[in-house]
Amino acid sequence: MKSNIVFKNEPKLSENEADSKFNERRIALIPQVEEFISSNERFKGKETSVSFAHEGVSSLICILETQEKKLVLKIHLSILRSMNECQFLSVWEQAGVSVPHVLEEGMLNEHAYVLMDYIDAPLLGEKYSREELIDNELRSQVGATLRKMHEPKGEGYGRLIDGKGEFSDFKDWLTSENMQNRFQYVKDNGVLGEEHGSLSLACKILLEYVGDKKSSYCHFDFGSKNIFATNPITVFDPNPELNNGYLDLGRSVTVSIAHDGKFPNQLVDGYFEDNPYNKKVLQAAILVNSYFKFNYWYKTNKLKAIKNVQDYLMRTKDLLN
Repeated sequence: MKSNIVFKNEPKLSENEADSKFNERRIALIPQVEEFISSNERFKGKETSVSFAHEGVSSLICILETQEKKLVLKIHLSILRSMNECQFLSVWEQAGVSVPHVLEEGMLNEHAYVLMDYIDAPLLGEKYSREELIDNELRSQVGATLRKMHEPKGEGYGRLIDGKGEFSDFKDWLTSENMQNRFQYVKDNGVLGEEHGSLSLACKILLEYVGDKKSSYCHFDFGSKNIFATNPITVFDPNPELNNGYLDLGRSVTVSIAHDGKFPNQLVDGYFEDNPYNKKVLQAAILVNSYFKFNYWYKTNKLKAIKNVQDYLMRTKDLLN
């Protein structure tokens, strides 16, 4: 018996030229979503409604609802991205972090997909203002959760390939062609310079700190837009890479600064459990992440976010010394 499939809306397309290839893939995947539902035993003989979520740039999020339950079908738009998300969610779940439970994973043509439980809760950033997050000490909980996520250790650095990081060590990841191209793009466009802190010094600081330390399972997009307001908070939608915890924390700090220009003290204190931490290493991580994030922000005209981070880096560049 075939499924009766009803599409409630259409995928939201980005207006940024930099996302044009992802827009094309969103449209092309709609028939694949219909075929997936029709051929999946979970939906056989059931009326299934499909709603496309309007959040996210790098994936197509489909909310599949039958009379019995809701599930989420997430399809990665990047063809190069492997099915690492399931392993990361599983590792974090085993470590005691609340995540959506994965039901299955696979491929729709060349695109990796994940089918997981639907979390019936608003996003943390939707339910609470930034002031409320601080007043309720939720940012401290966010930091502590990220620390717990970094406890499981991996082998190698970068994206997972056959269970290991694509690079044997941190130095290979930092000096890879991809990272060097990102650094050069930001330099060539005059978005960051020595007045914001020395990139070469930041890289040296990170290389000396990380050394031969084992990598952690890193989210690399951890913030209130990728956390559900449950108790405890539920983490989802990682940009999964094996890396050092300071780099992952530094990316969250960079994104937070981009929003309001302020250093997220409660987040950082929650991560380190109010213990002293290496401010030089964290500053280096923030600068390196700024070069990484500015690639996309500059292409998509996120000028306010860039300005907030630029101003912060100019004020604090001496932390690298």
